[in-house]
Amino acid sequence: MVVGAVLLPVAPVSGQAFDLSISPTVVTIPSADPDVMPIVSSAPITVQYRVRQNKGIWLLTVQAAGDLESGASTIDISAVSWIATPAPPFLNGTLSKTAAQTVATGAGNQASPATGALTFRLTNSWTYDIGIYSQTLVFTLSSP
Repeated sequence: MVVGAVLLPVAPVSGQAFDLSISPTVVTIPSADPDVMPIVSSAPITVQYRVRQNKGIWLLTVQAAGDLESGASTIDISAVSWIATPAPPFLNGTLSKTAAQTVATGAGNQASPATGALTFRLTNSWTYDIGIYSQTLVFTLSSP
């Protein structure tokens, strides 16, 4: 099974200045025998951000648009988690389709671009139908 996700960075327009880039924009989690590899991982993605003219806290979140889908087959998006570095400001987490999940948080400004890495992990199972599954993830950098 190959799992892909299109990653769409979003940054609000206001008095503050937020820059966000995600690379690569497609994540692939390879197929594997669940008896041998109960958890399969993607290669790390790079998250680069910059926060300026901000007096409060900033927050980077991610939310899935739904479950992983391959035709009529689905895998609950909560089967996908991530490991993040550096910690802090990045946090480990689990994807959700119902609520944005915190990826990183901080206070004030990040004048120079800062970088983190996320490695997505799928809890592997023989119950998944064979297919190429995909879903869109939306990353949002904001000051709540």
